[in-house]
Amino acid sequence: MTTQNAVKDPVTSPRKGRKIGVVSELSVFLKVKPGHEKQIREVFTSATGDPDRLAQGQKVLESVGTLHEARQVLFDNDTRLLIATSFDGDWDVYIDDFARTMVLQAWATFLIHCEGYPDAAGVASLSLDQQKEFLTEHQVTAARYDRTYPDVTVKEILKALRLQTVFQQLLDEASS
Repeated sequence: MTTQNAVKDPVTSPRKGRKIGVVSELSVFLKVKPGHEKQIREVFTSATGDPDRLAQGQKVLESVGTLHEARQVLFDNDTRLLIATSFDGDWDVYIDDFARTMVLQAWATFLIHCEGYPDAAGVASLSLDQQKEFLTEHQVTAARYDRTYPDVTVKEILKALRLQTVFQQLLDEASS
């Protein structure tokens, strides 16, 4: 079981980020465009009161298949934004999965409010490589990255949860 917390070799990988076991981290720091603080906060809070949108968003994130967790944090009086995720495997595969599941399109709804991201008219024509370049330009390797279960993948977690549900159903039936 490997639990090294080493930065990927920049000679073999142009991507930043630490990896421990099978799990990698992504930390992106952005500046919010002046005057866009309210709009970006509205993007983040618009779905929190709608259970159907939350459930739909959860299904989309699960469909990525490698995403452990993701968060977007506004800080410095809503002038800066942190995007932080942890995921199984390789950076490029992870971002490709984000594109496949349309998560990158959803991200565009808040990224357009950040400095350096193309304006709303340019988002539709932004290639996957351009989106990767934008994220890479603003990505910072975590100074430290730890995980309780570094060798457990999202697929294994979801399988264990399904197994637990079936097992509990069998126990419930047996006690009836």
